[in-house]
Amino acid sequence: MTADPYPGYAWLREHDPVCPVDDPHVPGRTWLVTRYDDVRACLADRRLSSRAPVNPDPHPPGLSNLDDPRHAGLRRLIAAAFTPAAVSRLRERTARTCAHAVESFAGRGRADLVAEYTRQVPVAVVHDLLGVPEAERAPAAEVLDMWYRAKFQQPRDEAKLAEVLGYVRKLVAYKRSHPGDDLPTRLIESGALTGDELEVMVMTLIGAGHITTIQFLGTTILRLLDHPGRRAALLGGDIDWSPAINELLRLDPPDHVAEYRYAGEDMTIADTRVGEGDVVLLSLASANRDPNRFPDPDALDLTRDARPHLAFGHGAHTCLGSHLVKLETEIAITTLFDRLPDLTLDVPSGELDWGYAPTFRGPRALPVTFTPRSGRPAVYTSRR
Repeated sequence: MTADPYPGYAWLREHDPVCPVDDPHVPGRTWLVTRYDDVRACLADRRLSSRAPVNPDPHPPGLSNLDDPRHAGLRRLIAAAFTPAAVSRLRERTARTCAHAVESFAGRGRADLVAEYTRQVPVAVVHDLLGVPEAERAPAAEVLDMWYRAKFQQPRDEAKLAEVLGYVRKLVAYKRSHPGDDLPTRLIESGALTGDELEVMVMTLIGAGHITTIQFLGTTILRLLDHPGRRAALLGGDIDWSPAINELLRLDPPDHVAEYRYAGEDMTIADTRVGEGDVVLLSLASANRDPNRFPDPDALDLTRDARPHLAFGHGAHTCLGSHLVKLETEIAITTLFDRLPDLTLDVPSGELDWGYAPTFRGPRALPVTFTPRSGRPAVYTSRR
């Protein structure tokens, strides 16, 4: 994937804001929408269905691939686990996870932060949320590889899909025999889901809980390495975390396009006629850099009010995990730079390899050097 797709997005916004694109893996016509106002409107437009006309998977559709009222009903089942109060209960465990991950390489003086940090932390946190102990978890690299190749890579890797299903079934079986104060146990005890639906829900939660956060932590570390003065102001408390994270999400949304939408009838988007049955791709990344909504959109301004950004989507399918992402980011970034304040990228940023096209964007590796540290670090506590 190109390291910088944003000039192309800018050209499309100006010259072809609803453009036809070639997607050999999707039947029929496909359109890419790139302007902020159009993307936001489409995200809330009920004429655009989230459910594919034909489900290609050997299991029920996931939460992001359903329309109301079924979508709303399933969303209500899990929403309480993602409120600010519920997420805050993961703070101490997340802080210990981050401290442990940093300590695993702090004494060496060099590391690949993707392999050893930004991949490790989100996978651990989402398994913590689901009440899955470490002994029952697959390695973080394996979890990412399974989900990406099974659910997002085109063409899909059917062998990896089978691995994902097997892994999820093992976790569900574990929670049935080891109930706890966690979301899967509550879903099981509610009796609201069939066995297949429960497995799909757990699959969705694990996938959504790690695959985008891995990308976002990587781009955030890179941005802060490129702007040491702003990093110091953020870590020193001169800039508040809330607007800073929203700005980082606006500038580098980990998910570049929303899930496919399917036109339920003939409609017009920005003067372009979209036919019933056509597929609509909504570019969250392009919308977040639209100068008609965000002045000087390519600049990083950690004090900007970027809350209308679309990194978490908009409308009925707005990401439930937004509070969890923000908690993880604050703790992970603070823990890393507090422990290794002279962290330095070991290659020119222009030489970094980016992935995972076409859906996500984040560095595949972040080689860094730093002064080796010995001893155990302090576990992060909020400075608010």
